[in-house]
Amino acid sequence: MIPNRTQSSSRKTGPLWSRRGGYTILELMLIVVILGIVASTAIPVMNQSAQARQAASRDEVLRLLEFARGRALAAGMPVGVVVNASTSSMRLITIDSEDEVLDVVDPLDGRSKESNLSEMFAGVSIVSMVNGDGTSGDGTIWFDFRAEPHTRDEVSGAFDAVFSQNATITLSTDAQIVVHAGSGLVVQQ
Repeated sequence: MIPNRTQSSSRKTGPLWSRRGGYTILELMLIVVILGIVASTAIPVMNQSAQARQAASRDEVLRLLEFARGRALAAGMPVGVVVNASTSSMRLITIDSEDEVLDVVDPLDGRSKESNLSEMFAGVSIVSMVNGDGTSGDGTIWFDFRAEPHTRDEVSGAFDAVFSQNATITLSTDAQIVVHAGSGLVVQQ
């Protein structure tokens, strides 16, 4: 006699095989625990990333101001940092021997030295800038051959006045970069 194949073992019985779908409460709890572990490790990494971005934006502003100060000392010619708070950008300029205002050009790539903080560091912007003459908004911080900060005419580049107060650039990260009036020293506060 040949066994009936329609009643073969293809049909399993028992509590494990009678389910039709879905998850048990134990499986759901396991998923919640795993998601909790993943979230607890990902959130600190995201915070560290934001802190690194904020520190890098502050360092970029410090670097441009210190570069301008050092170049003015080395070249013996005025070098300025144009701060545009509305676009959150900074650009280096200088005055040539014919008293013409020019962009400082990178000798490697031939482009002007400019940094747009909003593009470089997501979520970071220049909130305000108070220049050494008390004006606020956009402006230029100039350094002379002795690294002393001063103001100049924006168009002609003619000397205007030495700083009567510290210049301050405030970022959206609450970082403040200060250029000291007497010495031109650039610090973060």
